[in-house]
Amino acid sequence: MNHGFQLIKEKEIKELETVARLYIHKKTGARLLSLSNNDENKVFGITFRTPPSDSTGVPHILEHSVLCGSRKYPVKEPFVELLKGSMSTFLNAFTYPDKTCYPVASQNIKDFYNLIDVYLDAVFFPKLSRYTFMQEGWHYELESLDSPLTINGIVYSEMKGVYSSADIMLDEYSLRSLFPDTIYKYDSGGDPKEIPNLTYEDFLKFHRRFYHPSNSFIWFYGDDDPEQRLIFIDEYLKEFEKKDIESAIPSQPILNEHRKITKPFMAESSSSKGMITVNWLFPDIHDQKLRLSFMILEHILIGMPGSPLRKALIESGLGEDIAGVGLEREIRHMFFSTGLKGVDVNNMPKVEELIFEVLNQLVKDGIDKDTIDAAINTIEFRLRENNTGRFPRGLSLMLRALTFWIYEADPISVLMFDKQLTQIKEELSSKDFSFEQMIKTYFLENLHRTTVMLKPDPELKKREEMEERKRLDEIKSKMSVSELKKIIQDVQELRKIQQTPDSPSAIAKIPILTLKYVK
Repeated sequence: MNHGFQLIKEKEIKELETVARLYIHKKTGARLLSLSNNDENKVFGITFRTPPSDSTGVPHILEHSVLCGSRKYPVKEPFVELLKGSMSTFLNAFTYPDKTCYPVASQNIKDFYNLIDVYLDAVFFPKLSRYTFMQEGWHYELESLDSPLTINGIVYSEMKGVYSSADIMLDEYSLRSLFPDTIYKYDSGGDPKEIPNLTYEDFLKFHRRFYHPSNSFIWFYGDDDPEQRLIFIDEYLKEFEKKDIESAIPSQPILNEHRKITKPFMAESSSSKGMITVNWLFPDIHDQKLRLSFMILEHILIGMPGSPLRKALIESGLGEDIAGVGLEREIRHMFFSTGLKGVDVNNMPKVEELIFEVLNQLVKDGIDKDTIDAAINTIEFRLRENNTGRFPRGLSLMLRALTFWIYEADPISVLMFDKQLTQIKEELSSKDFSFEQMIKTYFLENLHRTTVMLKPDPELKKREEMEERKRLDEIKSKMSVSELKKIIQDVQELRKIQQTPDSPSAIAKIPILTLKYVK
């Protein structure tokens, strides 16, 4: 029996010694991918497409907020309480530029389903009080009527830290530069200047719109009973009706132009050095063979100490270390980003020139066969071993599947690699395919390219602090006395809530793993 689900596809993945079954929930349209194998480290995850329409950080704030108490578990921090009596091997949540993931893992079957229950109640039935929004997102603070107005909040403070990191912002600007026409031009994590524009009402609307089974992608992996998975999930989903949700992630039109973007970053002095990346957007790719080819090509170019592009950049003396994310493959389009940090501002054009010099030389002279073989062997070994260390293997596979799944492509195909790797090797031997041709097509002839330069500005931090102070002073000057008193009262109430312990009866609702279920 499929317990409210319709089986869409069943496939044995020999490489993973796994049987994969892809389902659609009949009543709500929720998608479920169930992987059955002998791995006792079981993984569950529920993901929602959460495309932002601005940089207020609402996906990030919601990721924090849904974990602050729910219908069945009305405590302030249910997961802190849950961990006191859990054997979980993973418990976290991730905000991506276009999706939000809630994965858990455990080797204990009872614990596993306890975790799933708390997570499902959290995402579908969170409390989301105004004080949760204030705490996790942002709020004004005022100690007295005469005090300066300030802003506080967990995500707001976190993103202030992010925006002061030149390394992080270089990658962020590189991503945005390639996507001027899609959701990726926004910061789903939140721009501190934009976060205070998010209202509590819009925060609630975002949850109502996107946190619905019809917009969900549910993952199971491990040695638990595959039928029990469907039974358990259906108990939650059957409370909902199917809903049309516009959450599809659009493709970025390919642009035939090279763009240069210069941004300042907070530096200690004007003598500080800058950073540069050169970035290429690749087509909207849901072809596993081409994806694997790009993974191998990335390893050829920058993945090894002797890789030609990495070696040339490091040994050039133009910078201190490699910059850029390399091959980004977790969003709608893959792209490639590389460069240097610790670069004299006057030498930035030389970095770009060097990158193209190396790429042109590789096309002209060819890539060393030993380098290609080493890259193929490394990628193949990683895929076969799937050695993720302490990170659950099932979670690594879930994140890989999502790179196809949420864009309406086959999530099972991206987990299979034997056939595609064999084809790549055969085509290389027969000269029907070459990495030199890939470089020519996707790098040298690809005009959808950006150059992002970060230049040191020792006055930037002071200037932004002054601008923020001026902005907050203006906001305060336009508030009435009653509005100012309301801010003071709200902050006092928030602190009171934070300091008040949860009731014993609320804590008792959190499922605790007893000795009876511990093997």
